[in-house]
Amino acid sequence: MDYYEKEITSVTEYLNIIFSLKKGMDYELWFRGHENQTWELTPTLFRDAKLSIPKSSCGIEDIRYENFGDFNQYILKFKNEVQDKINLNHWNLFHYTFLAQHYGLRTIALDWSTDPLIALYFAVADITNIDKDTFPVVYILNPSRLNESSLVHRNKTSINEPFCIDHVGDGLFKKWFSDLNKTPFGFSPFAVRSNYDLRSHRISRQSGVFTLHDARCKRDFSWLSLLPDGINPLGIALKISPKKVTCIQKQLKMLNLTKDTIYGYEKTEFEKIVNSIVEGTKKV
Repeated sequence: MDYYEKEITSVTEYLNIIFSLKKGMDYELWFRGHENQTWELTPTLFRDAKLSIPKSSCGIEDIRYENFGDFNQYILKFKNEVQDKINLNHWNLFHYTFLAQHYGLRTIALDWSTDPLIALYFAVADITNIDKDTFPVVYILNPSRLNESSLVHRNKTSINEPFCIDHVGDGLFKKWFSDLNKTPFGFSPFAVRSNYDLRSHRISRQSGVFTLHDARCKRDFSWLSLLPDGINPLGIALKISPKKVTCIQKQLKMLNLTKDTIYGYEKTEFEKIVNSIVEGTKKV
Protein backbone atom coordinates (compact mmCIF):
# COMPACT_ATOMS: atom_id res chain seq x y z
CA MET A 1 0.00 0.00 0.00
CA ASP A 2 1.32 3.43 -0.93
CA TYR A 3 1.06 6.55 1.20
CA TYR A 4 -1.02 9.54 0.20
CA GLU A 5 0.73 11.51 -2.51
CA LYS A 6 1.52 14.53 -0.31
CA GLU A 7 3.35 14.68 3.03
CA ILE A 8 1.57 16.50 5.85
CA THR A 9 3.46 19.61 6.96
CA SER A 10 0.87 21.42 9.13
CA VAL A 11 -2.44 20.99 10.93
CA THR A 12 -4.15 23.15 8.31
CA GLU A 13 -2.84 21.04 5.44
CA TYR A 14 -3.90 17.88 7.27
CA LEU A 15 -7.45 19.13 7.78
CA ASN A 16 -7.71 20.30 4.19
CA ILE A 17 -6.93 16.77 3.04
CA ILE A 18 -9.63 15.43 5.39
CA PHE A 19 -12.12 17.93 3.98
CA SER A 20 -11.19 16.85 0.47
CA LEU A 21 -11.69 13.18 1.33
CA LYS A 22 -15.04 13.89 2.98
CA LYS A 23 -16.39 15.98 0.12
CA GLY A 24 -19.51 14.36 -1.28
CA MET A 25 -19.22 11.43 1.14
CA ASP A 26 -22.07 10.32 3.39
CA TYR A 27 -19.88 7.87 5.31
CA GLU A 28 -17.95 8.84 8.41
CA LEU A 29 -14.20 8.30 8.57
CA TRP A 30 -12.12 6.89 11.41
CA PHE A 31 -8.56 7.91 12.24
CA ARG A 32 -5.57 6.37 14.02
CA GLY A 33 -2.11 7.87 14.49
CA HIS A 34 1.21 6.02 14.83
CA GLU A 35 4.48 7.79 15.55
CA ASN A 36 6.37 5.15 13.58
CA GLN A 37 5.25 3.73 10.23
CA THR A 38 6.73 0.32 11.08
CA TRP A 39 4.25 -0.23 13.91
CA GLU A 40 1.64 -2.88 13.15
CA LEU A 41 -2.00 -2.00 12.63
CA THR A 42 -3.22 -4.78 14.89
CA PRO A 43 -4.46 -5.06 18.49
CA THR A 44 -1.87 -5.40 21.25
CA LEU A 45 -3.07 -8.93 22.01
CA PHE A 46 -1.77 -10.26 18.71
CA ARG A 47 1.48 -8.31 18.28
CA ASP A 48 3.62 -11.17 19.60
CA ALA A 49 1.54 -13.94 18.00
CA LYS A 50 3.36 -16.65 16.07
CA LEU A 51 2.10 -18.72 13.15
CA SER A 52 1.21 -22.33 13.89
CA ILE A 53 -0.08 -24.72 11.21
CA PRO A 54 -1.32 -27.92 12.84
CA LYS A 55 -2.70 -30.71 10.67
CA SER A 56 -6.34 -31.60 11.06
CA SER A 57 -7.61 -35.18 11.13
CA CYS A 58 -8.39 -35.07 7.41
CA GLY A 59 -4.89 -33.89 6.55
CA ILE A 60 -5.91 -30.30 5.79
CA GLU A 61 -3.75 -27.66 7.40
CA ASP A 62 -5.47 -24.82 9.25
CA ILE A 63 -3.85 -21.42 9.62
CA ARG A 64 -3.64 -20.58 13.31
CA TYR A 65 -1.68 -18.22 15.53
CA GLU A 66 -0.53 -18.77 19.09
CA ASN A 67 1.62 -17.09 21.77
CA PHE A 68 -0.91 -14.49 22.85
CA GLY A 69 -2.73 -13.97 26.11
CA ASP A 70 -5.93 -15.74 27.10
CA PHE A 71 -8.19 -12.84 26.25
CA ASN A 72 -11.41 -14.50 27.42
CA GLN A 73 -9.88 -15.07 30.84
CA TYR A 74 -8.56 -11.49 30.90
CA ILE A 75 -11.86 -9.84 30.11
CA LEU A 76 -13.97 -11.92 32.50
CA LYS A 77 -11.57 -11.11 35.34
CA PHE A 78 -11.68 -7.44 34.44
CA LYS A 79 -15.48 -7.44 34.39
CA ASN A 80 -15.66 -9.18 37.77
CA GLU A 81 -13.24 -6.66 39.27
CA VAL A 82 -14.90 -3.48 38.01
CA GLN A 83 -18.62 -4.17 37.53
CA ASP A 84 -19.50 -3.23 41.11
CA LYS A 85 -17.56 0.01 40.75
CA ILE A 86 -19.36 0.89 37.52
CA ASN A 87 -22.77 -0.48 38.57
CA LEU A 88 -24.22 -0.63 35.07
CA ASN A 89 -26.28 -3.76 34.49
CA HIS A 90 -26.90 -3.00 30.82
CA TRP A 91 -23.22 -3.33 29.91
CA ASN A 92 -22.05 -6.39 28.01
CA LEU A 93 -18.58 -7.85 27.46
CA PHE A 94 -18.03 -5.61 24.44
CA HIS A 95 -18.32 -2.53 26.69
CA TYR A 96 -15.89 -3.99 29.23
CA THR A 97 -13.49 -4.76 26.39
CA PHE A 98 -13.55 -1.15 25.22
CA LEU A 99 -12.95 0.15 28.73
CA ALA A 100 -10.17 -2.35 29.43
CA GLN A 101 -8.51 -1.53 26.11
CA HIS A 102 -8.14 2.12 27.09
CA TYR A 103 -6.51 1.14 30.39
CA GLY A 104 -3.87 -1.09 28.87
CA LEU A 105 -5.39 -4.58 28.76
CA ARG A 106 -4.34 -6.54 25.69
CA THR A 107 -7.57 -7.12 23.80
CA ILE A 108 -8.96 -8.04 20.39
CA ALA A 109 -9.93 -4.39 19.83
CA LEU A 110 -7.94 -1.71 18.00
CA ASP A 111 -9.02 1.79 18.97
CA TRP A 112 -9.67 4.51 16.41
CA SER A 113 -11.08 8.02 16.71
CA THR A 114 -13.79 9.87 14.82
CA ASP A 115 -11.76 13.03 15.51
CA PRO A 116 -8.88 13.52 13.03
CA LEU A 117 -6.99 15.83 15.41
CA ILE A 118 -6.85 13.13 18.07
CA ALA A 119 -5.16 10.79 15.61
CA LEU A 120 -2.70 13.49 14.58
CA TYR A 121 -1.89 14.12 18.24
CA PHE A 122 -1.04 10.46 18.83
CA ALA A 123 1.08 10.42 15.68
CA VAL A 124 3.40 13.22 16.84
CA ALA A 125 2.93 13.90 20.57
CA ASP A 126 5.75 11.77 22.01
CA ILE A 127 8.33 12.30 19.28
CA THR A 128 11.54 14.01 20.39
CA ASN A 129 13.77 12.85 17.56
CA ILE A 130 13.17 10.80 14.42
CA ASP A 131 15.40 8.18 12.91
CA LYS A 132 16.16 8.83 9.25
CA ASP A 133 14.24 5.71 8.21
CA THR A 134 11.05 6.36 10.19
CA PHE A 135 8.20 8.85 10.12
CA PRO A 136 4.79 9.31 11.79
CA VAL A 137 1.62 8.33 9.98
CA VAL A 138 -2.16 8.71 10.28
CA TYR A 139 -4.36 5.91 9.00
CA ILE A 140 -7.82 6.76 7.72
CA LEU A 141 -10.48 4.05 7.57
CA ASN A 142 -13.94 3.97 5.99
CA PRO A 143 -15.66 1.71 8.57
CA SER A 144 -18.87 1.40 6.57
CA ARG A 145 -17.00 0.10 3.54
CA LEU A 146 -15.10 -2.30 5.81
CA ASN A 147 -18.31 -3.77 7.22
CA GLU A 148 -20.03 -3.94 3.84
CA SER A 149 -17.29 -6.34 2.77
CA SER A 150 -17.37 -8.30 6.02
CA LEU A 151 -18.46 -11.91 6.43
CA VAL A 152 -20.55 -10.81 9.42
CA HIS A 153 -24.28 -10.44 8.76
CA ARG A 154 -27.18 -9.36 10.96
CA ASN A 155 -30.61 -10.91 10.42
CA LYS A 156 -29.28 -12.44 7.18
CA THR A 157 -28.47 -9.03 5.71
CA SER A 158 -25.12 -7.33 5.22
CA ILE A 159 -24.04 -4.60 7.64
CA ASN A 160 -23.30 -1.32 5.88
CA GLU A 161 -22.25 0.85 8.81
CA PRO A 162 -20.26 0.55 12.06
CA PHE A 163 -22.05 -2.06 14.16
CA CYS A 164 -23.48 -0.77 17.45
CA ILE A 165 -22.97 -3.37 20.17
CA ASP A 166 -25.21 -1.73 22.79
CA HIS A 167 -28.19 -4.03 22.34
CA VAL A 168 -26.50 -7.40 21.97
CA GLY A 169 -25.71 -9.76 24.82
CA ASP A 170 -22.70 -11.61 26.15
CA GLY A 171 -23.86 -14.63 24.16
CA LEU A 172 -22.85 -13.00 20.88
CA PHE A 173 -19.51 -11.94 22.34
CA LYS A 174 -18.73 -15.47 23.50
CA LYS A 175 -19.86 -16.92 20.18
CA TRP A 176 -17.55 -14.61 18.24
CA PHE A 177 -14.50 -14.98 20.48
CA SER A 178 -14.60 -18.53 21.83
CA ASP A 179 -11.78 -19.26 19.37
CA LEU A 180 -9.72 -16.22 18.39
CA ASN A 181 -8.48 -18.08 15.32
CA LYS A 182 -12.02 -18.73 14.15
CA THR A 183 -14.05 -15.57 14.54
CA PRO A 184 -16.67 -14.58 11.92
CA PHE A 185 -14.38 -11.75 10.75
CA GLY A 186 -11.86 -14.04 9.09
CA PHE A 187 -8.89 -12.15 7.70
CA SER A 188 -10.39 -8.62 7.83
CA PRO A 189 -11.39 -6.61 10.92
CA PHE A 190 -14.94 -5.55 11.83
CA ALA A 191 -15.92 -1.99 12.85
CA VAL A 192 -17.97 -1.49 16.03
CA ARG A 193 -19.03 1.32 18.32
CA SER A 194 -21.08 2.11 21.41
CA ASN A 195 -23.43 5.02 21.95
CA TYR A 196 -23.37 4.59 25.73
CA ASP A 197 -21.43 6.71 28.17
CA LEU A 198 -18.53 4.36 28.87
CA ARG A 199 -17.61 6.20 32.06
CA SER A 200 -14.20 7.11 30.75
CA HIS A 201 -12.86 10.57 30.00
CA ARG A 202 -10.28 8.95 27.75
CA ILE A 203 -12.80 7.23 25.50
CA SER A 204 -15.10 10.26 25.38
CA ARG A 205 -12.33 12.80 24.74
CA GLN A 206 -10.65 10.58 22.20
CA SER A 207 -13.97 9.91 20.42
CA GLY A 208 -13.20 6.23 20.71
CA VAL A 209 -14.45 3.63 18.23
CA PHE A 210 -13.01 0.21 17.51
CA THR A 211 -12.20 -2.50 15.02
CA LEU A 212 -12.36 -6.10 16.25
CA HIS A 213 -9.76 -8.54 14.97
CA ASP A 214 -9.24 -12.25 14.44
CA ALA A 215 -5.79 -13.61 15.29
CA ARG A 216 -5.38 -14.33 11.56
CA CYS A 217 -6.01 -10.75 10.40
CA LYS A 218 -3.13 -9.07 8.63
CA ARG A 219 -0.97 -7.16 11.07
CA ASP A 220 0.42 -4.51 8.74
CA PHE A 221 -1.70 -1.80 7.16
CA SER A 222 -1.99 -3.58 3.81
CA TRP A 223 -5.56 -4.59 4.64
CA LEU A 224 -6.53 -0.93 4.26
CA SER A 225 -5.69 -1.17 0.57
CA LEU A 226 -8.22 -3.93 -0.11
CA LEU A 227 -10.71 -3.02 -2.86
CA PRO A 228 -14.05 -4.66 -1.99
CA ASP A 229 -15.81 -3.01 -4.95
CA GLY A 230 -12.77 -3.23 -7.20
CA ILE A 231 -12.34 0.55 -7.13
CA ASN A 232 -12.26 2.11 -3.66
CA PRO A 233 -9.87 0.99 -0.89
CA LEU A 234 -10.95 0.53 2.71
CA GLY A 235 -8.67 3.38 3.73
CA ILE A 236 -5.49 5.34 3.15
CA ALA A 237 -2.32 6.29 5.01
CA LEU A 238 -1.03 9.85 5.42
CA LYS A 239 2.69 10.40 5.91
CA ILE A 240 3.62 13.19 8.34
CA SER A 241 6.74 15.10 7.33
CA PRO A 242 9.43 14.32 9.96
CA LYS A 243 10.87 17.80 9.48
CA LYS A 244 7.55 19.40 10.47
CA VAL A 245 6.77 17.35 13.58
CA THR A 246 7.87 20.07 16.02
CA CYS A 247 5.78 22.65 14.19
CA ILE A 248 2.71 20.39 14.25
CA GLN A 249 3.23 19.68 17.96
CA LYS A 250 3.15 23.42 18.67
CA GLN A 251 0.03 23.91 16.57
CA LEU A 252 -1.80 21.10 18.39
CA LYS A 253 -0.81 22.59 21.75
CA MET A 254 -2.30 25.91 20.64
CA LEU A 255 -5.53 23.99 19.99
CA ASN A 256 -5.35 22.61 23.56
CA LEU A 257 -4.57 19.07 22.49
CA THR A 258 -2.23 18.02 25.29
CA LYS A 259 -1.61 14.93 27.38
CA ASP A 260 -3.78 16.31 30.17
CA THR A 261 -6.76 17.07 27.92
CA ILE A 262 -6.45 13.78 26.02
CA TYR A 263 -5.99 11.45 29.00
CA GLY A 264 -7.59 13.49 31.76
CA TYR A 265 -6.87 13.17 35.46
CA GLU A 266 -8.63 9.88 36.03
CA LYS A 267 -7.65 7.68 38.93
CA THR A 268 -5.44 4.75 38.01
CA GLU A 269 -7.55 2.09 39.77
CA PHE A 270 -8.57 0.48 36.46
CA GLU A 271 -4.93 0.44 35.35
CA LYS A 272 -3.92 -1.36 38.54
CA ILE A 273 -6.64 -3.94 37.95
CA VAL A 274 -5.43 -4.48 34.39
CA ASN A 275 -1.81 -4.91 35.53
CA SER A 276 -2.78 -7.49 38.14
CA ILE A 277 -4.78 -9.45 35.56
CA VAL A 278 -1.96 -9.53 33.03
CA GLU A 279 0.63 -10.59 35.61
CA GLY A 280 -1.48 -13.56 36.66
CA THR A 281 -2.21 -15.03 33.22
CA LYS A 282 -0.27 -17.09 30.72
CA LYS A 283 -0.04 -16.99 26.95
CA VAL A 284 -1.75 -19.62 24.80
